[in-house]
Amino acid sequence: MARWLVLSGYMGAGKTSVGRRVATRLDRTFVDADRAIEERAGMPIPEIFSRRGELWFRRTEETVIRELLAGEPGVLALGGGALENVRTRGLVSRTADVVWLRASVEVAWSRVKDSDRPLADDQARFERRARSREATYREAADLEVDADGPADEVAARVAAWAQRGAAGGGA
Repeated sequence: MARWLVLSGYMGAGKTSVGRRVATRLDRTFVDADRAIEERAGMPIPEIFSRRGELWFRRTEETVIRELLAGEPGVLALGGGALENVRTRGLVSRTADVVWLRASVEVAWSRVKDSDRPLADDQARFERRARSREATYREAADLEVDADGPADEVAARVAAWAQRGAAGGGA
């Protein structure tokens, strides 16, 4: 039976860009958890953070991911902090093969520094948060991939791993 292929990693790792490409290569649907949360809330993530707060966002994130993983398996890009929730981490490990897109903090920062992401407004805090999440990403991952390069190359490595049977049978 097919399992979900879940992409994890810090903001700026390329989860959405790589995820779309992997889904196309594997002929699967692609879902971005952050976009699903925005649809549920009826507002973009920066507005969610300012109007409802990070706690509301994290609770909604857990619910949305649970609902998504109950559906037909595809490729899911998680938000950068989703795996910090122990229930989400457990659910993902039971239902999916997890790929950690490991981007260096320098590359990740260069990709998000001029965005409207609420947790990417201060470089020092961004770097501390990235480093504090590494152990969680590593622990949850069935595969770790260097994500500093072009999205097409990263997606090719992830899709090749999945096609070799890792996705569907574990790593």
